[in-house]
Amino acid sequence: MVIPLEQKLNEAGYKLLGNDESIESLILNILKTKNNRYLKAIPFLIYKYKPNTLKIYTNSLIDKTDKLFNLIINITAKIFFEFNIQGILIDYIERQNKEEFEFGTENIMKSNLDYDEFKTEFELQLRNENKSSLFIDKQKIYLERDLQMALSQIFTKKEKQIMNRLLEDKPISQTDYEYYSRKTKKKLNAILTLQDFAKSIHLKTPIRDENLFILKKLLEEWMELNNYGKKINLQKFFIWDNDAQISISYVKNEETQTFNTLLKLKEIKNVKLLNLINKYRQHEFE
Repeated sequence: MVIPLEQKLNEAGYKLLGNDESIESLILNILKTKNNRYLKAIPFLIYKYKPNTLKIYTNSLIDKTDKLFNLIINITAKIFFEFNIQGILIDYIERQNKEEFEFGTENIMKSNLDYDEFKTEFELQLRNENKSSLFIDKQKIYLERDLQMALSQIFTKKEKQIMNRLLEDKPISQTDYEYYSRKTKKKLNAILTLQDFAKSIHLKTPIRDENLFILKKLLEEWMELNNYGKKINLQKFFIWDNDAQISISYVKNEETQTFNTLLKLKEIKNVKLLNLINKYRQHEFE
């Protein structure tokens, strides 16, 4: 019986109550073992699940564990008093006869149960429970913060307000409906369409090469100074003719038309630019 009970304690005592047994049945099974290691779990189980203690007591009479149960209720009541936990054992204490239940420390001291051990175990489990709750609360706060930051990058304050009302199934005005249909819904559709694309891009690590774009800037400046046009935007280049010439494609003056030209490399006197051209030899910027 030790292994199944320990497994049930692991599931029910401090995590989740097993589906195959009620909390009352679990506590009765623990009482039957009379094992201090498991008995120390009962105060926390009562605190966490608030079982029907009168029902447990009635069934404990059958197994003759009623005196042990009353003793543990004594301990539990004392722990609850010290931790200012109220309202859990009221019905049990009020309905039991004094002969069956005697509140105080005298009967605890006469038993072989160590109150301090029960209290230490309860405090440990209570601390773990609070830590778990705090962790879950923090996770919720962080997730909500991240969501709001992400929404703010795409949607206006008004759009976020409308979406929150939609999430909560609250009605919106005709003006808000038109605003949502005209702007917000289009953004949401775009987000849905771009999911796979965004995932593919997000997985990639950008390749950074500053020298390549220094080359682009220097060559554009050289062409502007040599009367190829204003506001040159280099599209691509490659070296050919036995490394004697460079073929360049570019647009100028922010136009869409693409121009092509051939330059003799010996015409370029800027040593840094020439070294970079020979290093990369070809590249498409667009």
